[in-house]
Amino acid sequence: MKRNKLMLYLLAITIMMVSVLFMGASCSSTTANVSNAVMTTGVDDSSLPIDEVTSFPVNTDVYVAAELHNAPDDTDITFIWYLEDQVVDSVTINNGDVSDAPLWGILPAELVTTPGNYAVEIYIDDREEPDTVTEFVVK
Repeated sequence: MKRNKLMLYLLAITIMMVSVLFMGASCSSTTANVSNAVMTTGVDDSSLPIDEVTSFPVNTDVYVAAELHNAPDDTDITFIWYLEDQVVDSVTINNGDVSDAPLWGILPAELVTTPGNYAVEIYIDDREEPDTVTEFVVK
């Protein structure tokens, strides 16, 4: 009887250990996130937006400023810029060892040559859904 109980306990512990291992192997999520994205005409020395706008003239540098939170070391942040659902530019930066900080991206003036509806998506690592999507207009 005692032997059966011992075997049952060992089996239960083994199942729990294997379950934990499989959960760790299949779960590579991070708590990193990007929030409070705004379109701006520039950023200051602290990487904060100098203003908040929704439209830009043609042939102007376009900035997006946001906040990075809870990022582990070597987190990749990708900015994908769109014009009418067509990718215009994509840039990936790395946070190094900075966990919480302002961040910004730029769409250079030479890529802002067509009036229309634009958007920028910001992704953390290999996520399939963006952390933030910000729309703006070029006139």
